[in-house]
Amino acid sequence: MNKKKLFFRLVLLMLILFSVKKVFFSYPDIITSSPEEAITDLDQLGPRTERLAHKFLEKCANEGLPVRIIETYRTKERQEYLYSLGRDIPGDVVTWTKNSKHTNRRAFDIVKDIPGQYYSDENFFRRCAEIGESIGLEAGYYWKVQDSGHFENNGLVK
Repeated sequence: MNKKKLFFRLVLLMLILFSVKKVFFSYPDIITSSPEEAITDLDQLGPRTERLAHKFLEKCANEGLPVRIIETYRTKERQEYLYSLGRDIPGDVVTWTKNSKHTNRRAFDIVKDIPGQYYSDENFFRRCAEIGESIGLEAGYYWKVQDSGHFENNGLVK
């Protein structure tokens, strides 16, 4: 085979591999226009965290727990905005860190999906935490500074 044909085939193979990588290993477009908007799409999480989130939601549904995901991935801009709340701009302090697992696609937040009861049901959050921990998530419910609706993947695989 001459060098020209070999070169052409290598270039073609590289283009095919690049296309496959882009299709199978990239995240869908992020649907948000400002740091004030939360991203709720599970497909914005890392692959393992997304699988765990689906498993978590399935187990909660099987127990009749009305769970709603209110945030998944956070852009760096959103994390900076949330960190500035209660510090540099008016509002309540929302987060203690600028380096959240949300920005690494490894965390999601939930509420109880019943108006007026989003955060008030201790038993709901305790049971969700038990479910989350049973499938390999870390539940903020058990932290010293409790974050009842927070779940993160601390496994080695994203």
